[in-house]
Amino acid sequence: MKPVIIFDFFGVFCTSIATDWFKKNVSTASNDLKAFQALCTRSDYGKLTRAEFNQEVSVMTGIAVPDIITGIEAETHIDTSLVSYVRQLQAKGYRIACLSNGTREWTLRVIIDHDLGDLFEQVVLSGDLGIVKPSPGIYTRTLEILRISAAEAIFVDDRKTNVDAAIDCGMRGILFTNTPTFEQEFERIESAFSAT
Repeated sequence: MKPVIIFDFFGVFCTSIATDWFKKNVSTASNDLKAFQALCTRSDYGKLTRAEFNQEVSVMTGIAVPDIITGIEAETHIDTSLVSYVRQLQAKGYRIACLSNGTREWTLRVIIDHDLGDLFEQVVLSGDLGIVKPSPGIYTRTLEILRISAAEAIFVDDRKTNVDAAIDCGMRGILFTNTPTFEQEFERIESAFSAT
């Protein structure tokens, strides 16, 4: 049996664009980071549109909205080596999905703008469900959408708390740090699936 691989997006395939921009461009970033992260969380829950998010960040930082948009877009870097590896997995018949804290305005825009739409069978977003990782409900709902059991899934995320929550739900998990390490860890875990 081949596992279904469920990836986070930001921090795995793509840099954490908003947070990276904030840390580089806001001189009081250490003082305002918690407030900025609270805005990000509201956005992840689907409670702020992208325009509302940008406006609130502008008020918080004194940076004009067009400069925020340009700056955040400049932070968008795709891990092309991971994309290549995942395409190889797809070609071998693995099902690939995405579970990300984010909204269609942010996450799907980056996916589409970088021609990654065909990479994922399904993109599950916290903003659509009103649940964010690491809440167990978002993992359960993702499994339901994919019509698989937790035992059939490997979850990949750059945040240990999110991986631990997926493991608590019965999935196998990989903490993503870089592509070569992910490849090694995936092959190790995947061999256990082949043995079952």
